[in-house]
Amino acid sequence: MSAKTVFEGDHLYVKERDGWQYVERKKATEAVAVIAQTDDARVILTEQFRRPVNARVIDFAAGLVGDEEGHSDPAATARKELEEETGYTAERVERLAGGPSSPGITSEIVTFYRAYGLRKRGGGGGIGGEDIVVHEIPLASLAGWLQAREREGILIDLKIWAGLYFLSKR
Repeated sequence: MSAKTVFEGDHLYVKERDGWQYVERKKATEAVAVIAQTDDARVILTEQFRRPVNARVIDFAAGLVGDEEGHSDPAATARKELEEETGYTAERVERLAGGPSSPGITSEIVTFYRAYGLRKRGGGGGIGGEDIVVHEIPLASLAGWLQAREREGILIDLKIWAGLYFLSKR
């Protein structure tokens, strides 16, 4: 059954299907999150202010697939976002799993990629005024570090906790 557009904004639609309203991005319905760990077991995380939750959020490097012309390949998007946001390049990326991020409100699908063979090539920080802070946290102390950030009022994206599962399956 097709969806009806209820509202069209600059970057998204509010759609309705069978009486249920949800949000859909105009240029992309898929996102990637990149789980990256250095050879010395430091996990690479990002932190930035997110307007929808009006707070700083810690997450993996991530981005939208297809939001820029010529960037419709999820694995290539994972590599691009990792470098733009963290300054790291990867020899290879591997698809781990994918699924809906919040299926009660958005059609977006998020796919986890694991980055291997990391090399620091730049400072990261994002593009276009993203103001991303890069954190390199030893895996052994990551859970405690995240809990301390949470006590400071910084939000932890739930993908981080799922990512810990994948990191444990090395």
